[in-house]
Amino acid sequence: MKQFFEKSKIFIGIIIAVFVIGGSIYLVNKPTAGPPSTTGGETTGESPPETLGASECIDYTKAGEHIGEHGCVTGRVDHVFTSDKGNNFLNFCPNYKTCPFSAVIFNTDANKFSNIKGYGGKMVEITGLIKTYQGRAEIIINDPSQIKIK
Repeated sequence: MKQFFEKSKIFIGIIIAVFVIGGSIYLVNKPTAGPPSTTGGETTGESPPETLGASECIDYTKAGEHIGEHGCVTGRVDHVFTSDKGNNFLNFCPNYKTCPFSAVIFNTDANKFSNIKGYGGKMVEITGLIKTYQGRAEIIINDPSQIKIK
């Protein structure tokens, strides 16, 4: 065994150096404490999405200018469409394909809402993260608190 260590001093030294350097890098880059992420309670070390001012609610036609921001979008729901899979789309234009914004309530969350079809024809304010889907802005609605009839 002593002969093995004598021949392997350089190799063992390199291994120890790698552990020391790796530990140092980990400690320098360790995420700081912050609010839990929405993906499971751990902090990610990433900055939260930019947020529109609390009192600012933008028109649905301007939502595409705020991708990646958490905010409020307002407009009149033209109609509510329910897909074959049970997903509900709040469409703000007669033709959703040419509309700059829509909101979606997935079938897994639909049971939280008492009357999704009741949003049709109503002026609403929708809050949430503004994302893109198929080139258009959208907000995914997971909870009734995200939508308010004006």
